[in-house]
Amino acid sequence: MFDNKSDKLMLEIEENDDDPGMKHPRCEHGPTVLFYRESQLPGQGYYACSAHRDSKLCNFHLPADQWPGARSGNTGSIKEYPVSTGKSLNKSIPDPTLTLTALDQDKVNAQYFFDEAALNFLTNQCKNIGASKVICMGAPRLHFHLRDKLQSFLLDLDERFAKYLAPEEFCLYNMCNNHFFYNRKPFEKFLEGTSLDQLLIVTDPPFGCRTELISNTLRSLRKLHNKINKLPSTPLSIFWIYPYYSANHIRQEMPEMEMCDYRINYTNHLRYTNVGKQSRFCGSPVRLFTNVPLKLLQLPAEEGYKNCQKCDHHTAKDNIHCNRCGKCPSVNGQTYRHCDFCDVCVKPNYVHCTNCRRCTQREGHSCLFYQSKQHCWLCAKKGHIETRCPNFKKKFKLTKGCLLCGKQNHRERRCNHRAKYFKEYTFMGETSVQCL
Repeated sequence: MFDNKSDKLMLEIEENDDDPGMKHPRCEHGPTVLFYRESQLPGQGYYACSAHRDSKLCNFHLPADQWPGARSGNTGSIKEYPVSTGKSLNKSIPDPTLTLTALDQDKVNAQYFFDEAALNFLTNQCKNIGASKVICMGAPRLHFHLRDKLQSFLLDLDERFAKYLAPEEFCLYNMCNNHFFYNRKPFEKFLEGTSLDQLLIVTDPPFGCRTELISNTLRSLRKLHNKINKLPSTPLSIFWIYPYYSANHIRQEMPEMEMCDYRINYTNHLRYTNVGKQSRFCGSPVRLFTNVPLKLLQLPAEEGYKNCQKCDHHTAKDNIHCNRCGKCPSVNGQTYRHCDFCDVCVKPNYVHCTNCRRCTQREGHSCLFYQSKQHCWLCAKKGHIETRCPNFKKKFKLTKGCLLCGKQNHRERRCNHRAKYFKEYTFMGETSVQCL
């Protein structure tokens, strides 16, 4: 889970190259992760399993100051798994995910399988972008769906698939630390290709997994692919399946990722589907994040999607384009509305608070507490709103509009007078503001 404490829980990941140098100790699931608080000094914190967040399932826990490093030879142990026993690349074998009991440890590797519509959607997008090879990272049902249509390789932490698939298309793998439990030579062979080959990575990680871990693995796979094919730093196409409410965490690690409106449904999850009494009123919250231009993705009209000519890509039918915001703003399946006071689109049930200068989820909230969680529209720092900004010395005009110019048709974020008071710098999708 993501840590919400003010003293943020940070982590350090070992780069898993050909010779990683054993900077981190090992548990039976590969290199561990160093967790530490933002306020701690270097060398503090602890090492723990990258894949298992429940100590009952992997109890490895080592204080950082007790790890002497690789020179001591104390590198921990990695569990021995049986090698893949699949005998051939027979395309006609039945999909074992239809009969295997799905793993249900939410803190480890709970398995939720795509429904038929999601499988067809993902397959069609592979064709639309011209993919000829697909790495299915934690997406076994998609692998079996694709294997008679194009070349696919499954990377998964479930060793049961070794009985069905040959080493040429399966490797037991921990996506949280990019650890291969088998010989990775067959996977490297899969990565080899001519310049006409288009490789796509589709990953469906556990939703409780830290995005720092998954993004690091994706970068490591890209680096390996470029090294094998003797390419410069060439990006790989990525489909990352994750809930829409994790968008900020994904973009913080990979700013190039954009969210597609298509709602991914699973067959064996009561909440992540549009079927059943426990399904969400606006459908599954699971989306596809990608670095592929959204205009290349074709969302099916029969499932409730349309093409927005102003955005130049497909979106949900109930996602109405806002000319003020310059986009189709909805992310959760509802039809958003533009608030003239906030000068931004908000969820339809939100109520504007004149004291907080923002729309809130409910009336009667604690303004002081709510404001402490907001980002200032002037200095962009968290912890206060504009009228309480300690970084901005200009005396405010008593106005219901923009504090910088007094006009009513916009707020401080869009004001043309900002350049008089601020210098703004944008790098890798993050904007910092300096008061003049």
